[in-house]
Amino acid sequence: MATDPTTAPVASMSTRAIDSFLEERGFGTIAFGSEEGGYAVPMSFGYDRSNQRCLFQFISHDDSRKQAYLERSNRVSLSVYEWNGIDDWRSVVLHGSLSELPEDEHHAAAVTFAANATPISLGIFPGPANELSFSWHELRISEKTGRRANPVANTLEESPE
Repeated sequence: MATDPTTAPVASMSTRAIDSFLEERGFGTIAFGSEEGGYAVPMSFGYDRSNQRCLFQFISHDDSRKQAYLERSNRVSLSVYEWNGIDDWRSVVLHGSLSELPEDEHHAAAVTFAANATPISLGIFPGPANELSFSWHELRISEKTGRRANPVANTLEESPE
């Protein structure tokens, strides 16, 4: 039985639950902003729990909107969610700064990314693959919050006395 959306109980996620969720999802929407407006794009990421950061492999053309926004401000937000129904969802929002990784950190980033990111096809990028550039970036998290449906509360509310 579905809960009325105006009264559906919500619970905060613990730090451990947030970390586990980020490791298992590996895909979200990263949002860039500037005085002129904003830009949000779905991206795969690898979550590095021990260093509290998300690792991204940017794949772009010379006229990349991601790179253009990143040059204006390195402050970003990342939204990661799972929706199975009104009583079965989780959502995490991260805020922090995004910066390019030095070359000596590329291998470690690639290992974390391979373990946790959702793979994508290069076919989603327009134009020939040899015109794409690749770079590794990290989101240093300054704030993270997580919320989820609270099915336990639903069960308690629906139980007869």
